[in-house]
Amino acid sequence: MDVVLAHASAGAGDPPIVFIHGLCCDRRAWQPQFEDLSRDHRCIAVDLRGRGDTPAEPPFGIARAAQDVAALIDRLGLGRCVIVGHSLGGITALVLNEQRPDLVLGIVTGDSPISEPRGGGANPLVQRIRELGTREGLRPLVETFFTDETPAAAREYAETVMYGCPPEVAAGMLEDAPGVLGRLPELVRLADEKPFMAIWAERPLGDPAWLRNATKFARQEPLPGTGHFFQLEQPERTNALLRAFLDDVAADPRLG
Repeated sequence: MDVVLAHASAGAGDPPIVFIHGLCCDRRAWQPQFEDLSRDHRCIAVDLRGRGDTPAEPPFGIARAAQDVAALIDRLGLGRCVIVGHSLGGITALVLNEQRPDLVLGIVTGDSPISEPRGGGANPLVQRIRELGTREGLRPLVETFFTDETPAAAREYAETVMYGCPPEVAAGMLEDAPGVLGRLPELVRLADEKPFMAIWAERPLGDPAWLRNATKFARQEPLPGTGHFFQLEQPERTNALLRAFLDDVAADPRLG
């Protein structure tokens, strides 16, 4: 079933920027960046299916999420956009670029699980969520997202929004993850044909060394002292990185 994603929209100016949240989150995950960059750009922050104000209409997987974001970009008449995705949202951005390269001007992934594929098969986290529920199923993962310096407000947001996600949505968002992650070499290769930046937390969820070897042009930016929700922990530094990336986009000769 087609679903129009609930979203926030603000600002004016090219290129438009589309913010995609990660697993079990909502559009508030990018709120500081949305507020800052909308001073100079048209900014859209989406709620994926079953999150925020978007109906919980299956399927919830990565490929469907990418299609939903593409449909929203078409609906709003945005044209080519810079796509900014946190965690699983970064993987969604890579898939969107594969599906609809005509809509993607550049890509930013934020501490996304980008690494060399290792095997396949079922995702044990999906089974754990279905057996234990979202809170207990995700708790071992979520606890790795924070550092001693993580502000209380960032931790509260992450725990509240992620643990409050219905199990069928949480598991559904990961349903096709093994297959998608198994195609990361090709997804990364396609992203590297355009401006592409990966931002990493202090303990990266992915593998920066593998990404460096798999790309020729990708820009990588570590943020020391940050947890997985780096954009909420150090919003000003994140905003500055995104603005620097927009300068890269404007100067990239590959974009004509």
